[in-house]
Amino acid sequence: MTVSSPAPDHLWTYFERAWRAAPDRTALHVEGRGWSYDELAARALAVSDAVRRHGGGGPFVGLHAHRSIGAYAGVLGILHAGKAYVPLNPQLPVDRLDTITGLADLDLIVADALREASAHGLAARRNHACEVIVAGEALGADAPALGGREAYMLFTSGSTGMPKGVPISHANVVAYVEHLLERFTPGPEDRFSQTFELTFDLSVHDLFVCWAAGACLYVLPQDQMMAPARFIREHGITQWFSVPSAAVLMDRMRLLKPGAFPSLRVSAFCGEPLPADLAVKWASAAPNGRVENLYGPTEATIAITGHVLDAAAPKARHGILSIGRPFPGARVRVVDADGNDAEEGELWLGGPQLSTGYWKDPERTRAAFVTPGPEQERYYRTGDHVQRDADGDLFFISRLDDQVKVRGHRIELQEVNQVLKAVSGGAFAYALAHPVRDGIAQGIEAFLPLAVQAHGAAILEACARRLPDYMVPARLHFTDEIPYTTSGKADLRALRARLEEPARSGDR
Repeated sequence: MTVSSPAPDHLWTYFERAWRAAPDRTALHVEGRGWSYDELAARALAVSDAVRRHGGGGPFVGLHAHRSIGAYAGVLGILHAGKAYVPLNPQLPVDRLDTITGLADLDLIVADALREASAHGLAARRNHACEVIVAGEALGADAPALGGREAYMLFTSGSTGMPKGVPISHANVVAYVEHLLERFTPGPEDRFSQTFELTFDLSVHDLFVCWAAGACLYVLPQDQMMAPARFIREHGITQWFSVPSAAVLMDRMRLLKPGAFPSLRVSAFCGEPLPADLAVKWASAAPNGRVENLYGPTEATIAITGHVLDAAAPKARHGILSIGRPFPGARVRVVDADGNDAEEGELWLGGPQLSTGYWKDPERTRAAFVTPGPEQERYYRTGDHVQRDADGDLFFISRLDDQVKVRGHRIELQEVNQVLKAVSGGAFAYALAHPVRDGIAQGIEAFLPLAVQAHGAAILEACARRLPDYMVPARLHFTDEIPYTTSGKADLRALRARLEEPARSGDR
């Protein structure tokens, strides 16, 4: 149905097509019950009506909700009202949410019923009037709206200690969705998983590839996120999408048994390096479908390259599966240190999925988004070190900076260092990804001066008030013996080697 329809210019149109075609079909399964397209549309239109009655001059509306009917009605309603949503994950520390609401200059927050009080708390922190709307019962609103260029804005970790806002337009997302409809061929009978938080742009795939196909979105409850095998089987999930870490945990729990997931016909992974042996195990557990490894930074909208696993002959380097080739319309360059095209170097991305840059941050935008050469084509410098083989397949090798991913979340270690120094008062702080297994970072550990060792527990508590849990170090190491390179910088390679040593009595 949807694949043959013309590409829309607004994400709401995907949902509306499915709603008009089959209003009684189940669109969403969350909090233990199903919601039809008609029921979800009614609630979304009520949110839209409330947002438009509020008015407000800014393009963004905060969304303070979590795995609830209000969360998904909120997304759709904000978009229908011609605004872009900014997810305010209730699981993040209040200080972090306060920073995001300030950077996005929010004057309106949509909350689900359980987060009304905390939403009012966030609004009260603003230095100007900020209203809260609760995504509650449907009110029967059905006024025309739409409009607006941006669809959402997500905040990623920033090296200066402040998160960076990445606005993504409807056109960016539509370019992605149109390709995925062809690539994964979903239909109304499909059942999509929803594993990602709304603050993670991979969630946009879950929502809009699903609804563009007229299918049903199945939201995993929080208590089943660590071991979703039973959820997949009970609900007959056909389209799975998660970070590789989820599969790693399932493998450790011996849940990836051959034939375990016969309903799956597409299994996609993104957000972290995908170990080839893990992909093969998953393929054995889901024998009736295909396994895909997708790749893409937030700045290039969800994912922009992909590779289909050949379980008999996995295409991998250093045990990590290829990230494949660019989607149609996407531009890819591999650039060496001198700015020349090469077989190995930094990956640059261009095309219709590319964001305009960082919100109200022209300096960092100029550094990351470049237009080299006379053709004036715009590229995003990913900072990812890759190789490209003779077939045109790309392979992720490493980062060119201190950015890492933990559980799929992008982290600038400089931001962690800034917070550690601020809360500890120490002369230095060096955060490192550790341990790293099969190319996937499991967490963060950090080195601080001996002088602050007595305050280790308080330092971690202070970090937890300012940083998401995946950015808080799991362990602190205290030392005044920092190795340095010949250029006078801390030798991070030597510090990583220390992390492999047995735990010392000064560690916390």
